[in-house]
Formats: sequence, structure tokens, C-alpha cells
Amino acid sequence: MDKRYLCLDTGGTSVKYGVCDENGQMLSSGKEPVGKTLEEFLDQVQGLYEKYSPVDGIACSFPGEVHSEEGVIRGISAVEHLHNCPLQQMISQRCGSKKVSMVNDANAAALGEAWQGVGKEYENIAFVIVGSGVGGAVIEKGELYPGTTMNKAEIGNFPMGGMKDGALLCWSNFTLEKEARKYSENHPKEVDGKELMELAEKGDEDAAACVKEFLHYMAIGCVNVQFAYDPEIIAIGGGISANPKILEAINRSYQDLVRGQQMEYLMPKIVACQRGNDANLLGALSYFLKYASFQE
Repeated sequence: MDKRYLCLDTGGTSVKYGVCDENGQMLSSGKEPVGKTLEEFLDQVQGLYEKYSPVDGIACSFPGEVHSEEGVIRGISAVEHLHNCPLQQMISQRCGSKKVSMVNDANAAALGEAWQGVGKEYENIAFVIVGSGVGGAVIEKGELYPGTTMNKAEIGNFPMGGMKDGALLCWSNFTLEKEARKYSENHPKEVDGKELMELAEKGDEDAAACVKEFLHYMAIGCVNVQFAYDPEIIAIGGGISANPKILEAINRSYQDLVRGQQMEYLMPKIVACQRGNDANLLGALSYFLKYASFQE
């Protein structure tokens, strides 16, 4: 029988899961709310393992500073109840001692797109993954290298100038979702990023100002990415990648920003990722198959 793998993509609100073969063919998939405590999460993973067994391994994507060889998450993320514990070992113990791999979620998205998506034809790719914050990953000469502290391409921490309430403002402060929250603070109806774009298109001046700020900082971030990593393409992932108008607007904003400036000579190719919600699952599997080392 062909090998099958349980792939998990854990975020702040949900766990996306899929069963894949070793060629990346998705055999089944779904999502459910993420367990709110470590014990709830382990119960959840065990339940999925038992539901989809037999599988030949478990490939996991997590936010935060994922130390893949140690099997531990450190740093800051939306799932801090999973940090600073031997998570890889604990999952394996709950799931029949199966081999378990762990990789950062932005790195997983990059690996998935490099394997089965927008990056198939390139060797040097910078990924900008935009959700409630900004994540990043870089593929160089076809390989992923996360850095000495697992923080390479943590581009959401790029300083964007200025301070607020004693904190340094960074790229992750200016996502479309954060702009939607700013808008909602001053208006009776709470909106998300998609609704903010729709309001801007209908002529709402406050919404248009928020969208303009988002695009401005996307352009600044992409300038930094281009000069930091000099990739063949900058691939934009996350929910905004499904909207061609946003990608067109990011490209226009970049061109407007650098026009007449010293850096105008270097115009990047900014494109949308292709695999959507499957990218992290495929990337987790790619990491399992290509990079993970296991003790027999």
C-alpha cells in the first residue's frame, strides 16, 4: 500500500488537517477549532490520528520559533500554550510512536509552494505570508535555511519606523486585518479585511485611507525583502493572495514608492501564491520527507 501521512497546520484559531500520499496528493482534508490547552490539543491530534490511521508519519506546521530538531516551539505566537514543552515527543507518544516532524508555518507555506505551487520553476524565492500578521520564508538555491536561531526571514518584525505605546512599529502592525481593526474602532460596524476593501471601493474615505496605508507598508516591506534576499520572485501568500485586485494594487504601490528613487532600478516580480490553504499542509509534508531526521 502507498504511504500515507497525516499533515497538520495549527494556527491561532484552527487546526487544518489533511491526509496526503508522498506525492502530495490530498486524499482528505478538513479543519476544526484548535485545542485551547496543551492537553486539549494533544487529545485533538490523537483523535485525528485514530480517525485516519494507518498513517506512516505526522507532519506538523506551527507558528512561532519552531526548533525542528529539538521538537520544541519558542518565541511568540498565537498558540503559546504549545510553547516550551517537548511537543514533538508528546505527539508521537499519543500517536503510536509514529515519526513526527515540526516546521514553522511560513516555512511550511514556502516549501509547499516551492514543491507544488508558484515556486516550481524557481530556485530563489522570498515568501511574504500575510494574515493577521506577516510571516516570511526564503528558498535559496532550491533549499530552505531557517537561520541559526530559526528566525531567518521573520519579516513581520521588520521595523517600519515610529513607536506606539512604547513598542516599535513593525510590518505586522500594518496588515489588512489590522487596518480593518483600526477602521472598526471608529465606526459602529466591525469589519474584516475583505469588507474594508469593499468599503474603500465604494468610496468610503476612511476605509480608503486604511487600505492606502496597508498598501504603502506592503510596498516598503517588499523593497526590504528584495534588497535583503534578492529573489527571482516575491510570492505573496495568505488570504489576500486570492484577490487579484490586491496583488495589482501592491505592485502599483511598489512602483509609486520607488519611482524616481535610487532603488527604482530593481523592480521585483511580485506574484500570488497558488495553493491557498493546502500550502502549509503540503509544506509540512515536504519538510517531513526532505529535511526531517528521526532517531530509529
